Amino acid sequence: MEVNVVLWSRKSFWAICAGYFVYAAYVSRAQFLAWHADTTLGVYLIPPYRGIGYFFRYAFVHFWLPYVISLLVALLFFIGAKWLNNRRNELLFEKEELYFLAIGIFVSGHPGWIFYLLIVFSAYLLASLISTLFYGPHTRISFYYFWLPCAAVTVTLTAYLHEYAWYANLLI
Repeated sequence: MEVNVVLWSRKSFWAICAGYFVYAAYVSRAQFLAWHADTTLGVYLIPPYRGIGYFFRYAFVHFWLPYVISLLVALLFFIGAKWLNNRRNELLFEKEELYFLAIGIFVSGHPGWIFYLLIVFSAYLLASLISTLFYGPHTRISFYYFWLPCAAVTVTLTAYLHEYAWYANLLI
């Protein structure tokens, strides 16, 4: 059963990444068409009035860059966790757990991945404290069931944080 979960989690991670990038391509195309249909000012932002480089730069910064950053951070944490897990003879994480970590970071986006890591570690600390109080100091709790629910909490939380100026400063 373990191999199926690892395979499922790997395919899910790459499918989620592909879905986000298809969405970014769709939104980029929609932006181009919106500017093309605009007869007042938007038409002057695309060729022949302006170089196509302006549109590509605009689309990359506004629609692609947050996902590229979160993908790079997710891959960085995935590789780091895999290295650490191999160094500890695979005692820290289950094999599919690394993909759950990467999915959580990628779905949280940029800068949501910062809050995601804070939420995951805070939830784990709280669960460890409660477990230690009730079952003694020799109990161990896995991160396994924390990665994806904390990602859902982070996505929900960041939807409400856009109205605060300090959060807007973190956005690209």
